[in-house]
Amino acid sequence: MRRLSLLILTLLIWTTPSFAGVVKLQELKTMQLESTPKQLTSTADGRRLYVLTEDSQILIYAIGGELQGRVAVDPEVDQISPLGPQHLLLQKTAKKQAVIALLEVSQEIDISGSPFLGDESAPVTIVVYDDFECPYCAKAVPLFKQVIEKYAGQVKLVFKNFPLGNHRNARNAALTALAADKQGKFWELHDLLFANYNSLNPKKIDDLAAQAGLDMEQLKKDRIDPITNELLNRDIKEGSAIGVRGTPTVFINGRLLPERSMAGFSRLIDEELRQVTPAQATRQQ
Repeated sequence: MRRLSLLILTLLIWTTPSFAGVVKLQELKTMQLESTPKQLTSTADGRRLYVLTEDSQILIYAIGGELQGRVAVDPEVDQISPLGPQHLLLQKTAKKQAVIALLEVSQEIDISGSPFLGDESAPVTIVVYDDFECPYCAKAVPLFKQVIEKYAGQVKLVFKNFPLGNHRNARNAALTALAADKQGKFWELHDLLFANYNSLNPKKIDDLAAQAGLDMEQLKKDRIDPITNELLNRDIKEGSAIGVRGTPTVFINGRLLPERSMAGFSRLIDEELRQVTPAQATRQQ
């Protein structure tokens, strides 16, 4: 019986095929680091890369390779681990300590040429990356208006287009809205597009533009103007570089808004207002 078992085992070893998959490694991008890395890690969603350097800094990169910022840390920190999008676990092995830290990056966003609501010189700038076919963006429109009303004279709302690839009419809607801005009717069309976000198609978009009182012949010329397309492409490229992946994504004075609610808006706006002069903070109240 024992000999029969050994024979069966031997036959199985001889007859079982050996599979070896072909593995290929393709280098997609090389990032030149400013300091010698001690450790590299990234967030689970892949939006950020953190580099702990030998000179006790944390360098923060977008996954595309853009350096978003840096922060000095205690030289005792010898290992870091992401805890969600805005928190890091800092390990100090020699001291037997683990520190949970909030890491907040303030982005520099180019708002030149972008449509905005509110006082142009307001101390707080809200930037929203939006998609005209996104249901969450449409749902957020009343909230933005409440924020503008509550902080009248203290905030301005800047609109950035970020049409998502799975929304087939979003880019056309974005170009139409930017063309409408040249006639001073961006926000009129903005509201109509979001009110009809779930039924957009080329004819519907044009019908809404006509309903907003736009000169349709001029609109069609401006919609295909390379300058209009360049402005849209700038928004998309810039948004991708600072980690925008979905819509709506909101920044307040460059700080990512973690909670899209009146309380979330108020917390960040009030923090920003406390950092400006009293004259700025109370202007036009």
